[in-house]
Amino acid sequence: MAPARGALLLWAFAPLLAVAEEKAVPKGHLEPFGGWMEGKPIEEVTDVPTPLDFHNTYALSDKGQGRPVVLRGAALSMPAMRWDSDAVLMEKYPNVKITGVEYNLKETRAGGFVDGMNKLSQFLAKYNDTDMYMVSKVPPEMQADLELPKPMKCGGHTKFLDTTNLWIGKGGSKSVIHYDDQDNFNCLFGGRKTFKFVHPKYKKGFEKHPNSPKNKYGWTDADMDKKAVGYGGFFGKIDVDKVDLIKWPGWSTVEWSYVDLNPGDCVYIPYQWYHQASAAPVRSINVNLWYWRPAVFDEQSCKDSKAEDPMRTWDECTYGFDPGGGHVGKLPKGKPCKKCTKCKTMTAVKARHAKNAKKGEEL
Repeated sequence: MAPARGALLLWAFAPLLAVAEEKAVPKGHLEPFGGWMEGKPIEEVTDVPTPLDFHNTYALSDKGQGRPVVLRGAALSMPAMRWDSDAVLMEKYPNVKITGVEYNLKETRAGGFVDGMNKLSQFLAKYNDTDMYMVSKVPPEMQADLELPKPMKCGGHTKFLDTTNLWIGKGGSKSVIHYDDQDNFNCLFGGRKTFKFVHPKYKKGFEKHPNSPKNKYGWTDADMDKKAVGYGGFFGKIDVDKVDLIKWPGWSTVEWSYVDLNPGDCVYIPYQWYHQASAAPVRSINVNLWYWRPAVFDEQSCKDSKAEDPMRTWDECTYGFDPGGGHVGKLPKGKPCKKCTKCKTMTAVKARHAKNAKKGEEL
């Protein structure tokens, strides 16, 4: 029996229909974040720039938007490199207090915090068998193992420190796509992490019509809509493993960049640069330091600082500076600022290092 006329027509036009269907599906549809085009690696340096060079070359780049850069091996000399083992942490810091453990290795900002988990030892005993990860302020007892990145050693950065974070996970964690209002140094001590970045030039389009189908990027602003799931502003409707480019077509033309961090690397993330972090499926541990970029670089502080001085450690600093608006740090005029305390003097730093050395402790 000869095939019906309709069947013949369908057979004849099948290749054309297949091509049309293929064209209707954007490149990278339902692929991991960034699948729509090839990303570019960010700049990397092995010779860490001086504070002044860093400030001029990276922080003030692009009319103050800044640009990310990875400092390869910048943290290799820090005592925190020993944190790559849970056994070391359990031995040295079992009872230190932690301030936060969240559910969902794949962040949604809706998983919530784990109740009753207040000590590092409690977390270390359970996290390998659960869908949880730590995001806590770095306990004061552990801060002595961390040094300020060289670009922050002088210039006024230590007057405008905000807060710290310690991240520990069993591997495979993924953050939402978001930005921070402060500049950020993030250093890795165990595992591998990939950071993907998008320039803030897209901000106007990204955040137009938040919480609305008119938005072409899936932007959520939980502060504007109390019914929105999560907190703050982020791309809450985007699945970073399967980006729906039909529902959120704006991403198809967005350029992005990336870096793969290895233990001992630090990455600089300027304020308002959108970013997303994914950990390899192995235990990861990293810290970040948020600070307000100095509005005016203090060159005199660099001239007063001696090259042989040890780098300041995090426990020797004061945090919590609030600029009261804007994204840079500047001291108020006419009255003292209670939150502008610098890191302790080099005399105090040297005294503590000498004391530890006398005890035979490894620095």
